Amino acid sequence: MVDLLAFTLRTLDNSEEEYRLPLDDTQVGLARILLEALVQKEKDIETMHKLLYTFLAPPPDDQPFTKWNDILLCFLAVINLREDGTFAPAGDLTAELSRWEYNMRGTGLYEAVTHAEEFGNVVT
Repeated sequence: MVDLLAFTLRTLDNSEEEYRLPLDDTQVGLARILLEALVQKEKDIETMHKLLYTFLAPPPDDQPFTKWNDILLCFLAVINLREDGTFAPAGDLTAELSRWEYNMRGTGLYEAVTHAEEFGNVVT
């Protein structure tokens, strides 16, 4: 997760010629808030979670899914691109994808616990 957040913040102001993730306006705003907190050496767990959750949650119903607007898929593609222009073999990604599944579950749990009172404090 740290690598994804660092990559997001490092490429936030990249030009059209440089690669940047396909962030929407909400994600750009959250990334800028998080970057400012880091510059000020402040902890901002809430903004970090909100930003990560936008990357890992399913897209809204009015936004059709494509692999080119999915932040996590774009990030995984970029970090697994080798110097010769090919991608790492699928077998090399198993452990990394397992970690992302764990991260998604943890992020979802954090989101559920954070909003539990909205649902009668029932988290199942």
